[in-house]
Amino acid sequence: MSEYNKLINDINNGKLSPIYLIHGDESFFSDNLINAIINSSVKADAVDFDLKKIYSKKLDENQENEVVDFLKRYPLVGDFNLMVVKDSKNLSNDFNLINSYIENLNKKSILVLSFNSSIDKRKKVYKSCLKHGIVFESKKIYDSQVYQWIEQQSKEKSINLHPNSIKIIADFVGNDLSQIDNELEKLKLNSIKDQVIRPEEVENIIGFSKEYNFFELTKEIGKNNYQKSQDLVSYMSKNSKKYPIPVIIGTIYSFFNKLFIYHSLENKNEASKTLGVNPYFIEEYKRASVSYPMKRISKIFNYLLEADKRSKGIDFDATNHEGILNELIYKIFKN
Repeated sequence: MSEYNKLINDINNGKLSPIYLIHGDESFFSDNLINAIINSSVKADAVDFDLKKIYSKKLDENQENEVVDFLKRYPLVGDFNLMVVKDSKNLSNDFNLINSYIENLNKKSILVLSFNSSIDKRKKVYKSCLKHGIVFESKKIYDSQVYQWIEQQSKEKSINLHPNSIKIIADFVGNDLSQIDNELEKLKLNSIKDQVIRPEEVENIIGFSKEYNFFELTKEIGKNNYQKSQDLVSYMSKNSKKYPIPVIIGTIYSFFNKLFIYHSLENKNEASKTLGVNPYFIEEYKRASVSYPMKRISKIFNYLLEADKRSKGIDFDATNHEGILNELIYKIFKN
């Protein structure tokens, strides 16, 4: 994320490269970088003349020629020509024309090659872009980084979120950064500046229930509260659109995985950093560790694997979400 932040700052400050190769499966970073490059290099009155964006197509053999021809010309109105190629893997089989252009760059043009997935770093186009421009791999962040990401983004947007509010958003949205950004914008528009946004406001503004959410489920499981946990999964299983079963199982797994790691730490003072959890919540893991020793957690991992298989239709009716989750909760507490 530090690499991304530095690159965004450079672009916003007018420090532009003639070549950008952006690859990876996290569209949030890719889209933001491309928008920043556009805003920094092409003024509003030059957009219709000096900016060209295309989505490359497999069957179009002339598109690589068209890209290079555009890059070789001089800007008509502004300081730069800007060519943005989305889905660049379809632009060419060998990128021979692009590679030749990179060896003889037009200093008045900027080329952005955007790939929806990571590309082979052995390819000549990758090496050429790395040598003459900037390469950025847009990776999805880990689940353990989501809390810190929301915390950081809320500070940048001047939103004051209560730790429980951050946890609820993280549990509901996961590592979908675009959706996180949308939810934070809603909160910013519908809350009072500098006022702490508590879980109640999160529920009212963006519809995440503080009573029925993934955070409350793992909290009750951690407290060894069987009845409350059973009530929560029964409620959630009746609304699979809002509470998808893969997310429920994944959230419970993530909780026990962190708890397993917590047990293994010699220095519990490092728990917050190692688990990627705000210090505010470490006490919950400490309490849960009493009820769930490592041996018990190892059995629970097997129950979670079994539930995951059943949710995919292996040896079970995958549509019976309530049955799958009720049995999972029963085994967690009765093992």
